[in-house]
Amino acid sequence: MRVLSVDEMRRVEAASDAAGHTYAAMMEQAGRGVAQAILARRRLNGERVLVLVGPGNNGGDGLVAARYLAEAGAQVACYLLKPRPQDDPNFQKVRALEVLVAEASSDQGWRVLRRLTASAGVIVDALLGTGVRLPLRGRVADLLTQVRVGLQ
Repeated sequence: MRVLSVDEMRRVEAASDAAGHTYAAMMEQAGRGVAQAILARRRLNGERVLVLVGPGNNGGDGLVAARYLAEAGAQVACYLLKPRPQDDPNFQKVRALEVLVAEASSDQGWRVLRRLTASAGVIVDALLGTGVRLPLRGRVADLLTQVRVGLQ
């Protein structure tokens, strides 16, 4: 396995897109791969899974993973850092499966996030992608702090 830098990953994605592999297809493949990796390691029949969903393509990957995990029998909840567009096909598919969706913007005092974190057997981080800049600040930093608190 080779770890790519941010610039290398962006070039790989752009080359794939130019070769006719849409970003939607890449999200489908990435999300399916995450779900398959989890399912290869543990049985999820009825187990709670929390997917932390960011606003970009990485969040789309997470929604795809959520769909596959829900279809495999997991009790999935998606926690959105920011609202997803209602016409997002990956978001629509998750909603059609009646997966619990919570949004940070309506979670007073992070209560829902802490409850979901504490009850989850698996947490999938699909918050940030290649556009992230360190150090993390603001809402995303607060969200990750609350996940850590919820795990204690």
